[in-house]
Amino acid sequence: MPILRLVHFLGLPLLLISMILLSACSSTYQGDEFSFTAPVGFKTKQYEAQAVSPNKETQSLIFTQKGTLYFQIFRQNIPTGSNLDTIINTHKAQSSGRSSHYQFISQNMVEMDGRPAVEYVYREFHGEPYVQTREIWMENNGWAYALACTNPADSTPGMLIPVAETCFRLVEGFQFK
Repeated sequence: MPILRLVHFLGLPLLLISMILLSACSSTYQGDEFSFTAPVGFKTKQYEAQAVSPNKETQSLIFTQKGTLYFQIFRQNIPTGSNLDTIINTHKAQSSGRSSHYQFISQNMVEMDGRPAVEYVYREFHGEPYVQTREIWMENNGWAYALACTNPADSTPGMLIPVAETCFRLVEGFQFK
C-alpha cells in the first residue's frame, strides 16, 4: 500500500514535468491548411498566407534555421488549366538559370502522408560553399506546396551526397489538415 500512495503522490508532478519538457522540445505552427512542428533549437518564423497569390508569385509560409541548414515552406497558386508538373518545371528552369554552377541531382516520385509528391534535389553555388537543396512538391486544394531543405554541400560534380537526416525530420514535421 505505501508504494501505491508514493506512486499516486508523485504521479501528478511527474506528469507536469514531462509535459513541460516535451513542450520545450519543439514548436508547432498552424496555417489554414497545414501544421508544422519545428524541432528544438530551430529559429522559426511564420508568415501570413494570402488568400490569393498576386501575379502568381510564390508565398513564403515558414522559414526555420539552425546553423547553416535552413528549411522553407512555400506555396503557389496553380492556375486554371495548369498542374503541379507545370509549376515544378517552371521552378526548375528558374533554379537552374540562377547560377552557372547549378547541378541537377535527382527527381523522384515519393509519398508523403499517403499522398503523391515529387522530390527534387539539386546543388548550386551560393558564395561559399555550395549548397544542396531537397524539395518536396505536393498539391493541395489548388495550391502547389514546396518544402525545401538547404544545407552546405561538396561541389564535386556527380558526387553522391546524402540528404541530411535533419531534412527528413523537418519534412516529417509538416502535415496537411
